[in-house]
Amino acid sequence: MVRGALGAVAVAVAAAAASPALGAAEAPPVRSAATATTAAASARATPPALARFRSCAGFLRHVRRRALAQVGPWGLAGPPVPSPLAPGAAGDRGARAPEAAPVGAAPPGASFSGTNVQEAGVDEPDLVKTDGRTLYAIAGERVQVLDVASGTARRLGSVAVSGVAPTGLMLLGDRLLVIGPRASAGGPPRPVPLGADAIAVALPGAPAATVVAQFDVADPARPRVVSRLTADGALVAARRTGATVRMVLASEPVRLPLAEPASGRPEALRSAARRNRRAVTRSRAAAWLPRVRVLDAATTRTTTRLTGCRAVSRPRVFSGLGTVTVHTVGTEGGLRLLDSDAIMTDADVVYASPAATYVATPRWWPPAAAGARRAPHGSTLIHKLDTSDPARTVHSASGAVRGYPLNQFSLSEHEGHLRVASTEEPAWWTPRGDAGQSLVTVLAERAGRLVRVGEVDGLGRGERIFAVRFIGPRGYVVTFRQVDPLHVVDLSDPARPAVLGELTIPGFSSYLHPIDDTTLIGVGQAADARGRTQGTQVSLFDVADPAAPRRIAQRALDTDWSEAESDHHAFLHWPATGLVVLPAQRHDPDGGTPFLGAVGLNVSRAGGITPIARVVHPGDPLRRWAPVRRALVAGGALYTVSDAGVMASDLTTLAPRAWTPFG
Repeated sequence: MVRGALGAVAVAVAAAAASPALGAAEAPPVRSAATATTAAASARATPPALARFRSCAGFLRHVRRRALAQVGPWGLAGPPVPSPLAPGAAGDRGARAPEAAPVGAAPPGASFSGTNVQEAGVDEPDLVKTDGRTLYAIAGERVQVLDVASGTARRLGSVAVSGVAPTGLMLLGDRLLVIGPRASAGGPPRPVPLGADAIAVALPGAPAATVVAQFDVADPARPRVVSRLTADGALVAARRTGATVRMVLASEPVRLPLAEPASGRPEALRSAARRNRRAVTRSRAAAWLPRVRVLDAATTRTTTRLTGCRAVSRPRVFSGLGTVTVHTVGTEGGLRLLDSDAIMTDADVVYASPAATYVATPRWWPPAAAGARRAPHGSTLIHKLDTSDPARTVHSASGAVRGYPLNQFSLSEHEGHLRVASTEEPAWWTPRGDAGQSLVTVLAERAGRLVRVGEVDGLGRGERIFAVRFIGPRGYVVTFRQVDPLHVVDLSDPARPAVLGELTIPGFSSYLHPIDDTTLIGVGQAADARGRTQGTQVSLFDVADPAAPRRIAQRALDTDWSEAESDHHAFLHWPATGLVVLPAQRHDPDGGTPFLGAVGLNVSRAGGITPIARVVHPGDPLRRWAPVRRALVAGGALYTVSDAGVMASDLTTLAPRAWTPFG
């Protein structure tokens, strides 16, 4: 949740800001037009949740004062946490994967499948992109390019982006965006001695930066780099509407000349602390602000822009010195930074509708809280950014909800209201018989605040949320501890959300996908009566009667796990034929050959869930562990993609047609 030690400080203090009692406004649920008017008047009288800096002088005074209150010999974050890392050992800086979605990014009626995204018209980066003729896939450190128009894949070449570890692609006509962290960012932690009798500690490596490289792929066999954008910070999320891409990045002030003590001895600590206080006192605004550099490949000209002081806002209660920045990037005629909007806080969950982006900051708890006898029931601060103007991003409101959202699908905007599903217990909490619960909160924007207008709680007492799907005026919430209740929530009246029905079955779904107005697919894990998972299962739910949801089909896949359980981009549904394809893995504990392929199913309300076939890629001694990651439809064929290559299969029977290895 927290990116780096500064983020921990930021969000720990943001706990007070996220608390409805201390920070974001909260009105009682609206019961009538009269009370709605009263709540609106109250909201107008309440100061906005964020204060925007009016000048660089004011910004600099704020950051210097706050930094001097916490700076020490180890910089702004306090002493590093002792770690048993040996010199040269590498740390794990991995992030939690997102989850779940339906409508693809392909145009309506297209003969190919697009990326499985949350909102129609809002594209998301993925490992694979296609326009129905050409397939682009990240494999290792390169982007592979293949012609898939004929029903078999023909390799055209590959693209390497120097200094970037590619993690996502976006395709805009004849322009391809390759997104990833700067290859040198992070790096292995540097062990620092604390004295002859102390163990080593690991300090972070180089500051994080995110790179977007734009290629002209009008001739896919000869991709040509057009421009390159490098932004300070780690990428939290990216979304595209039309020709505009918005990047949400979390960054920390990295341009201060902060010292590290030469040893753990008192005189060395005092000397480093003095130097660090002097660095803060002498700092300029530019040292605290994230920057963006854009390279035009044709002219080799580089343009550098700092996020402006007056583009930065801060919560009323101090929330740290880190910054979450939303960069608005134009893509026509090369990459262009159009606008930046920043908040001095941290980010964990990002949800985007066609006209707004929401950044959620769950309350951070110190490690000592893990030993508490009762679960800490905190809250989450949510910031709404207006993205209706393709050239600007403007903060419009902030608010808070009880509990913690699971992922981006825990938030959904509908007819002017934001619905948020959350669980009172934080994700890291180990259940100890607590009677925790989940809830759905409805928020409305009023005078710079996201004000609570309705809420329903009591969902899955003693359990936590495993999947959420909001569809129009309804919400579907899966909670789990030993059994899987599927809760159907009526949200047609935002002021009076209510649970209409509930279905309890063994196991759980971690991804819900609508195949029509009354039927949902659930992908998750089967489980025994004690809640022990037993492998991937697919369920089909009839929600025509919301008061009595039913599971009308279920199929165990005889696999350990599917990537679609944790990453919605891995799920393929081809409505034309009812085909569902899931990457799946099974590992033999006795050392036998693992299954790292994909499972094809025919899914329909009338026919239930029928296995078709399984797709397996040929063995590759250089890539022994190359599981199938994605599946897509193009050229009348099914294509499955791994790091080793692409398999073309018959779209009806899934019989293999041709194997194309990556070079």
